[in-house]
Amino acid sequence: MSTPPAGVDLETLFDKIRQLDVHTPQGIAGLLAKESTFVFNYGDVEASAAVSLTMPVRRKSYSSGALMSVFAMNRPEGYLRYIIEERLARFGTPSDMFLLFLAGRNQIGRLTYALRGESVPEGEGERLDELLSSPSGQLFERLVSKYALGSGISGVQPKTVVPLLPASGVASAEAATIDSHAALPLKTVIVKSEGDDFPGIARNEFLCMSVALEAGFEVPDFWLSDDGLLFVMARFDRTPDGAALGFEDMSVLTGNDKYCGSYEMIARAVEVYTGADFRAQAIRLFERVALSCFLRDGDAHMKNIGIVYENPTGARRLSPIYDVVCTGIYPSLDGRMALNLNKSKVFPVPAQLVAYGERLGLKGAEAQAVLLRIDAAFETVVNRLTADERYQDDLLARIHGEVRRTGPLPVTKPKRPAGGAH
Repeated sequence: MSTPPAGVDLETLFDKIRQLDVHTPQGIAGLLAKESTFVFNYGDVEASAAVSLTMPVRRKSYSSGALMSVFAMNRPEGYLRYIIEERLARFGTPSDMFLLFLAGRNQIGRLTYALRGESVPEGEGERLDELLSSPSGQLFERLVSKYALGSGISGVQPKTVVPLLPASGVASAEAATIDSHAALPLKTVIVKSEGDDFPGIARNEFLCMSVALEAGFEVPDFWLSDDGLLFVMARFDRTPDGAALGFEDMSVLTGNDKYCGSYEMIARAVEVYTGADFRAQAIRLFERVALSCFLRDGDAHMKNIGIVYENPTGARRLSPIYDVVCTGIYPSLDGRMALNLNKSKVFPVPAQLVAYGERLGLKGAEAQAVLLRIDAAFETVVNRLTADERYQDDLLARIHGEVRRTGPLPVTKPKRPAGGAH
């Protein structure tokens, strides 16, 4: 059984939580209540304490039949949801309010939750070097057992949010070489494990994120465990000193489910929410979309692109790149993009990508230069990893073959499962 927050009687609280204080770095923002509907009321707070760009501070209540999207953004799903429901099966099906309470401060973004009038509980910690060097199977099982009931993180790939001890450091020389500028101490990291459905996915993601880093794109610090079975990533919603940033994914900002919509719709949302800085953010959005298209990442959905900010009244920018995987090597997936581009989910040829860049306001030469950087970075990373003992099977060859494949996509692949790859 996962360890609940200290002093918490889960059975007593399981079906009785009707009110939660919602905290931001500025203090308590307001009260979320479950009545016949979900109701959120701000306290006497400044505009900088807003819980969402879509929910500015006001006197009038916010009311919704379903949990408001900014609160639902990190509602556990997939593997983590299964683990939580399995561990709590004797109590019944957990409510949204109970799940928010369990996650406490381990949400993605700047929001945390506590019972009314109580403080948000602190968690224990792990050492980053031990996460990278321990046998991954047993380690991840222990991490899930310890932290699953306190992780507010979405996605189908097995993952959990793990707090780090302040003295943590990187023991692996190879990991330090990949990213020697790691900003430690980190408050928490996201730990992803390889599951049975998608073999090699931790190494796959490490390769893809390494391509982004090599191409000069903004990415969080990240590492691969010594046995290649765990992908560990710094929180992209934290400053180098660990302070929380606001984060809202495109599902929140557009009101769309994660596999509904288009990259043009995302561009409109980025323009609306970044305003005068749209030119710089448009370039970063093009980098993100072009990278996923090049790497045959069919899971660049609405929840895998977002906006970060220190407070909702200040500057806003596109989040660093995260959750990039070559899904094309997995035959259980449909081989198509997660969202439409130019009214199609077929991966675009370079000329179509350049045209998308031009619609974002880039010059054709600028867009073409981004594609060339990605291409060169891919070959550099593949060549580097060829000598890595963790890549001595056929994974590199399969990814390289998928990325370099020409001609029409196969039409016999089954449809995408409801959850996607991660």
